[in-house]
Amino acid sequence: MAPITMVFVLTGLAVFVQAMFFLGIGANAAEGKKSPIVSAGWIALTAGIVDLIVGLYITAARPIEPDPSLLLAGLIAFYGLFFVALGVTEILDLDLRVVGNLAIPTAILPLAWLKFFSGSTTFTIIILWWVIAFLSITLTTYGKMPAKVLGIILMITALFTFFLVPVLLVLGVEIP
Repeated sequence: MAPITMVFVLTGLAVFVQAMFFLGIGANAAEGKKSPIVSAGWIALTAGIVDLIVGLYITAARPIEPDPSLLLAGLIAFYGLFFVALGVTEILDLDLRVVGNLAIPTAILPLAWLKFFSGSTTFTIIILWWVIAFLSITLTTYGKMPAKVLGIILMITALFTFFLVPVLLVLGVEIP
């Protein structure tokens, strides 16, 4: 479970920093400094790269026989690419609507993984919540949802869908 724990922790930190920015907390640049979105972008890029590496590790570390973990690696790749694109877009100050467009398939296609998580209420709820979170990104990048609303959604996402899982694992709690 260690590789997936890295995904949850690092991606959770990236989502938390994005939430803070969209909530307007630490969102204004100090005099003579670049926008804090650049730092948030570096954190998102780092999380995305780690996600992709973990996905590759899960794929490479599996036996040749069919293994359900390969399905998990594919799901991680969705989110890894999203966070790489988000990070680069924020670092280079590019148009976030492209990230909003990428958020649409990133929200919808992972619904195919619901069967994979059918034995876990927690992971089923997480996948469903991520649909809301990613579609909210699209709405915000197109000016259809206020940034603060997205910030609230992202904070809930960070706390309850990313941080809660590794905390429960560390405490030895079985994830339902």
